[in-house]
Amino acid sequence: MYCRILFILCVVVLWLPVNSHALSVEVIVKGLDDELQQNVLARLELYLHRESPRLSVYDIRRLHRQADKDIRSALAPYGYYSPDITATLNNEGDKYRAEYSVRTGKPVLVNTLSIRVTGAGSGLLDLAVKAFPLKVGDVLDQGKYEEGKKKLIRAALRRGYLKASFVVRELRINRDERQGEIDLVLDTGHLYTFGKTTFQQTPLREELLNLYLPYKEGDPYLPSKIIELQKALYQTEYFSRVIADGNVDASVDFAVPVKVRLTSPEHLNRYTVGLGYATDTGARARLEWYNRLLNTRGHRILGSVQASEFDNTLGLNYEIPWRDPRNDKMTFNSSYHDQLWEDTETRLLTAGVQVEHKGQLIRHSGSLEFRDEDYNVGATSGSSKLIMPTYTGTVIWADDILDTDYGLELSLGVSGAGESLGSDASFVKTVVGGKLIVSFLPSWRFIGRGSLGVTLVDSIDDLPPSLRFYTGGDQSIRGYAYKEIGTTDSSGAVVGGRYLAVGSAEIEKKLTETWGIAAFWDVGNATDDLTLDFKQGVGAGVRYRLPFGQVRLDVASAVLEDGTPIRVHLTVGADL
Repeated sequence: MYCRILFILCVVVLWLPVNSHALSVEVIVKGLDDELQQNVLARLELYLHRESPRLSVYDIRRLHRQADKDIRSALAPYGYYSPDITATLNNEGDKYRAEYSVRTGKPVLVNTLSIRVTGAGSGLLDLAVKAFPLKVGDVLDQGKYEEGKKKLIRAALRRGYLKASFVVRELRINRDERQGEIDLVLDTGHLYTFGKTTFQQTPLREELLNLYLPYKEGDPYLPSKIIELQKALYQTEYFSRVIADGNVDASVDFAVPVKVRLTSPEHLNRYTVGLGYATDTGARARLEWYNRLLNTRGHRILGSVQASEFDNTLGLNYEIPWRDPRNDKMTFNSSYHDQLWEDTETRLLTAGVQVEHKGQLIRHSGSLEFRDEDYNVGATSGSSKLIMPTYTGTVIWADDILDTDYGLELSLGVSGAGESLGSDASFVKTVVGGKLIVSFLPSWRFIGRGSLGVTLVDSIDDLPPSLRFYTGGDQSIRGYAYKEIGTTDSSGAVVGGRYLAVGSAEIEKKLTETWGIAAFWDVGNATDDLTLDFKQGVGAGVRYRLPFGQVRLDVASAVLEDGTPIRVHLTVGADL
């Protein structure tokens, strides 16, 4: 019997006429600002289903009757509990138009606000309590109320109170009186601290690993410090995998033990072969060998060989972790340089030691270097042995080092030598520089840079070419060859100078995410006196962005030279 009835119902349903014409629904909400209107539309069922192909006339009328409830529920979290809503629904054939005119009325205001903190950390959250986003007299916005509670919990967690919770959280609303009462009591619970940190499967000495800890035993336990530790250990390149865990459930007297599991890389030696070209160096080939973990003390070694048309180098660096190994290192280095440009040829052998600090904002280093240089400049030749201390410092503010919209870099370098300390010459050399990047319009950047240099020395002839000032080339004045600009001798050969002044202004337009164009003006000179006879280079170029920086292809003209010669420049590197 039941089977027959079910069969008949199915046949009837199948034979019912199907609506062959899709119904269109237009939903309009008036009288609200953008934020309230967006929230209403997100709750209004008729609006959400207006494009459904299965929407029937019955559904439209049903959802229209429900709209009053939907609108009220959307406005209530913002403090509006008594809105005046006028709803109309009209149709012409299959086209329906639902219109809702809303007057919010007067909102519910915060009448009383009570926030109390109990527990061991009660005296540490005063600032967080004062920063609660609602005050007496404010519109009772429940979104701000919920966000305020979350901020209080987060403030407690950031201070090591991991079990903080609300023992009282009451929001009482009197719609008739349009008044709201907030009553919150936060119990911080006990303070959790960092316990002992243990390292497993480590190839390094534990006393070195302890220097990477961003906390001390007994400090308030902060999960963010665990992430910071893991990041710092990854950045050392000593490990292929780092897993740091704080086990709150295993805490003893609320001290949380931390376990760090380390995995050594499969290959400690890394070899790199590279080919490249830059107009300053010509075609070049480079081979590097890098041992990232030479021993249990964390020492490293880097060897490199570069052969190019104008600059051949051989170098060896031995690095040792120093003080705070996250930012500091000591490097023993030696190198050989064989350089050729214009009328100058120089062969330089160096050996020295450098201590370097590399922070997020400030980077600086001090070094002591022995330099032995033989050279030919124009028609003269010479040799120089110097014991030279050097200090360099850099400050960088930037939103992104590689792809910079806003950034400022300031640098200072000071070096010198003294005959009384065993050098062949006495001098003091200072260079200050800066670079500014500003995105003044969408897809447009201004890039300005400048350098000033002064050398205090009896005669520029007392210094080898590697310590004299020259300019011209990819990184200084485009339109000129590398180190083409400087004081000249009687034969016309460029021999360098004791003063340097270089500036550049560039406008760059981004065409796509990877391609851009630029126009620039470079000025400056390297002289042996204080004359302001600046050389100038003007040109334009193409930019192509890579993950590690920009490829820059520029065409520039030395506009003040006879015939305004044109030169092509190619460089690759980061913005700052």
